[in-house]
Amino acid sequence: MNRKRKLPRKFSYVAYVAGSIDGRIAESSLSKIDWTSKEDSNFFQNSLKKFDAVVVGYNTYKAVETQLKKRNTIVFTSKINDINKTELPSSVTFFNPRTSDFKKFIKSQNYKKIAILGGPKVYNFFLEHKMLDELFVTIEPYVFTAGIPMFSSNKFQKYKFSLIIVKRLNKKGTILLKYKNGNQSNQN
Repeated sequence: MNRKRKLPRKFSYVAYVAGSIDGRIAESSLSKIDWTSKEDSNFFQNSLKKFDAVVVGYNTYKAVETQLKKRNTIVFTSKINDINKTELPSSVTFFNPRTSDFKKFIKSQNYKKIAILGGPKVYNFFLEHKMLDELFVTIEPYVFTAGIPMFSSNKFQKYKFSLIIVKRLNKKGTILLKYKNGNQSNQN
């Protein structure tokens, strides 16, 4: 009898970013994301249905908390002890990536497909730990001139991505870009 060996399922980490032409994702850390197009919102919500869990920073979580109620949500924060957990849905986990092993946590929860929703420090965590396989960037036709950048780090590093898809989402000029990480293969 010829039995096929079942290979372990790989983990998938996919980031979603909506930004302005000048690479800003928000006016400030407390801004709502109410400037993106209906087409981007539809794409984004439909995409999230494919994931086991989403990862956000604390400020992003506060900005989109109501949209994440039905999802397994992991909130990166260093202020875990300051949060009133009794008011949270059971699907929300606060996680300090500085003091805990994220890969071990994901395995313990049996999550395989992870959507990364930001902000900049969260995106950087996944880049620096070689845990970012794909990146969807929606460019909205705005220039903010100041605000929160897509990525933020205190050290220069260069990451290579390959452009896979370019799609115009509407007549106003909203463009969706899909990139694949060119620096690594999924080594989880």
